[in-house]
Amino acid sequence: MSPYLLSTTALADLSDADQATVSDLAARRRASITVAEAEQAAADQLAVTLLHEFRGAWSVGDADRMADVILAAVDLDLANPGSPRLMDEIRGLSTPAAA
Repeated sequence: MSPYLLSTTALADLSDADQATVSDLAARRRASITVAEAEQAAADQLAVTLLHEFRGAWSVGDADRMADVILAAVDLDLANPGSPRLMDEIRGLSTPAAA
């Protein structure tokens, strides 16, 4: 199964815009997360968004949009060599499932 569809990121925990209402728990979460972890969470969220966008474009046959998403996925894969490859996920959409 796709690691992008299974993973949950802490990005929502980091993006509370109202500083006046930040709970102690949210403040501790922000203090305990590193910049690298925040960047990885953002990359994971981008990968999920691109995968959903590709699936949407594929379902309506929008080849131009699919090509744009593929280019963005290749860039994301190159920028994050240690992460699961998004292009493998995109290619897997057209591969028949094993019985």
